[in-house]
Amino acid sequence: MIYLQQKSTFIANGTDKALRQQLQIEGIDPRRFSRFTQLALLGALPLKNNIQPTCGIYLGSPFNSPSKFDKMFHQLNEYDMPSPLDFMANINNAATFQLAQIFQTTGNSIFLPINQKTIWQPLQLAELDLINGDVEQALIGWVREGDSEKQTEGAVFWLVSKESESAVKKLAVLPKGEDVQHLDFLSIVQKI
Repeated sequence: MIYLQQKSTFIANGTDKALRQQLQIEGIDPRRFSRFTQLALLGALPLKNNIQPTCGIYLGSPFNSPSKFDKMFHQLNEYDMPSPLDFMANINNAATFQLAQIFQTTGNSIFLPINQKTIWQPLQLAELDLINGDVEQALIGWVREGDSEKQTEGAVFWLVSKESESAVKKLAVLPKGEDVQHLDFLSIVQKI
């Protein structure tokens, strides 16, 4: 059985510049970070003081960074030249790598592409690692970088462990994908 220790939600309502400024206030240089990575960091930073060095990081999203990918694809089509730095910022594990670096963790970390039916896969992998004793604590996050103005942009993070004393909630039965198909996944994980 795993328990929710804390959770953090960040809903974006600003430009890339506003996100970068928020990260700079936290002492983080976001120069080469994609918008997706910035959203992930801003969502997880409130949990920083409670993260142990062996914490695992499990991140889920439909796609890593649409804006960075579009920019990279445009540059490749327009100039027939890819940008290595844009490519590096857009690989799937860039956000988990940055989270591990900033939180100085050495536990497992993984990025999983998810959809409405697979929304709980990051939680399921974290639970397996907790049960197997691979990690003692897990930071599980869901991040969305919107590709339209109608989509909610932001991040929701849960800090979970097997420890029940300081738990906020026991994680038991979660809604199935078909039960929540009309909600965006950030709304779903915020409600738990």
